Amino acid sequence: MSGTKLDAHILHDTQEDSSSNHPAAHGTHHHYNGPVNFTQYNATNGVFGDNHGTIDQRTPGGQNERKPVDEAEAMRYLKQNVAAGAIHDSNERCDAPKCMEETRVAVQEDIMSWIDAGDHDGQSKKIMWVTGPAGTGKTAILGTIADTCKEKGTLAASFFFSAFSGSVDRRTKRCLVPTLAFQLMEHGGTVGTREHVLSLVARDQGMIFTKNLKEQFIAMVLNPLLIRAQEHDSSVRAAPRIVIIDGLDECNIVQNDPADPAHARAQVRIRRKEDDQREILSILLFAATNPSFPFRILIASRPELTVRDFFATDGKACTRELFLDDKYDPDADIALFYDAKFSTICRCLGIRPEEWPGKDTKLTLVRNASGQFVYAATAMRYIEGSQHSTEGHEREIAGQPSTPYRRLEHILGLTPSHSRDGKSSHNPLEDLDALYRLLLETCPDPELSMKWLRATQIPRESPVWLLRLVLQVSPGEEQYALGPLSSLLPTQISEENLQKPYSFHHKSFLDFIADPTRCGKRFLTKEESLTWVAQRFFQTLDKRKPSFYATLPLTNTCF
Repeated sequence: MSGTKLDAHILHDTQEDSSSNHPAAHGTHHHYNGPVNFTQYNATNGVFGDNHGTIDQRTPGGQNERKPVDEAEAMRYLKQNVAAGAIHDSNERCDAPKCMEETRVAVQEDIMSWIDAGDHDGQSKKIMWVTGPAGTGKTAILGTIADTCKEKGTLAASFFFSAFSGSVDRRTKRCLVPTLAFQLMEHGGTVGTREHVLSLVARDQGMIFTKNLKEQFIAMVLNPLLIRAQEHDSSVRAAPRIVIIDGLDECNIVQNDPADPAHARAQVRIRRKEDDQREILSILLFAATNPSFPFRILIASRPELTVRDFFATDGKACTRELFLDDKYDPDADIALFYDAKFSTICRCLGIRPEEWPGKDTKLTLVRNASGQFVYAATAMRYIEGSQHSTEGHEREIAGQPSTPYRRLEHILGLTPSHSRDGKSSHNPLEDLDALYRLLLETCPDPELSMKWLRATQIPRESPVWLLRLVLQVSPGEEQYALGPLSSLLPTQISEENLQKPYSFHHKSFLDFIADPTRCGKRFLTKEESLTWVAQRFFQTLDKRKPSFYATLPLTNTCF
């Protein structure tokens, strides 16, 4: 056989498994360059010498001939373990965000040039990590890239995780490998993988889905690709193809799986979602470094600690990072987005675009977005009108503005309104607030994180070094409290930036933590925050030397 030692190792388990229920053949296995068709496994002793043809071992007369693979039954097993909604063009994602025409052009060009470079890329970076703060449009960009690659015939497979909406199978790792395998075996450029995947599933009646992620990946993805490569002329190179994984940071663990007995769960170490995310990254890196894996891998996630550390260590050598920062001029794209949306509203209402909303107003909205497409999209959905309202746009509902003009005024000078139960009603930033609440709740101690966040604003001019000195009662507490929120504020702070206040990626997040109607149960009043800061001041008093106070500026340092 041709192939690397790694390829031979990958195939080894499958070859052993195919005869595991029968006595081992006594003899020496020599080279064989032709297909093997074991229709009936009833040989106990045999010597396989050099053979360049076809070995067809079956019982004479065919009475005990093994039945062909039941593809329908195998497909049934497979589909039970596929997250159909996670595929980029699924019906579940029909309303998923996409890049508007003429927006995010530079980002898309960078990604597409990397995909199209294929093996001509001298750096051989087979993984690209697209990252950036929450709401910068990562999912929209990858969804658009997936559509473009499908049209070009270069999309091999995709999986879009989602912790916010859609089916539960999009929130965990359980269906990732079967979903990728399903797409690969249906892909026109991977002919031959279908038979290998279905025969594997049929042979063990779906037991492959109970294996760990790496074993599933080897059996259902790598081995079929390796066999296909050996059966086809390797000199014929297909067009570069891409596997897309979006929202990796939204992959969570399965909680209280009813299929697992209680006594079994009690004996297993409790896993965190970060463990599963790192496991996924490890198998993707394993694939990218395997010469039989012909695809590039495009991954998008927020810069959470676990993912960031992986790409800074294990995956650094073969990963290109693309950070969605000001280099890609998000304000210009957001301005184009506002122009298009307001033009549509004006056309529907018979208003001349130059009359409303005005250049200055749009510039204000661009500034408020702070480079976050999630703010712009949510704000415009509110201005256009609630899709869930059954009253139409003609009437005022619970005192809320009824026209796009009034709703725009409401956003520009927002004063929270309340429903009868005291909660915010018709919140124009509802989606954004849900995202922020989720990020806070993923912290190991959300209450402590909120205390640190509020303390960064009392006063806002306090430098990082001073807050660390006053607030941190034990080493590493700042990272424990704020590290999980790296998608909202920089948590790896340089020596130079220690002299500056904490910075945040999105102004709206500061508005969120200061607003009880948006923040909900984690909200802290200014008085509560000041009380906590004062307590910490005295708790950490013994750490500070008398000379410390002489160095303090006379202004903007008192709490």
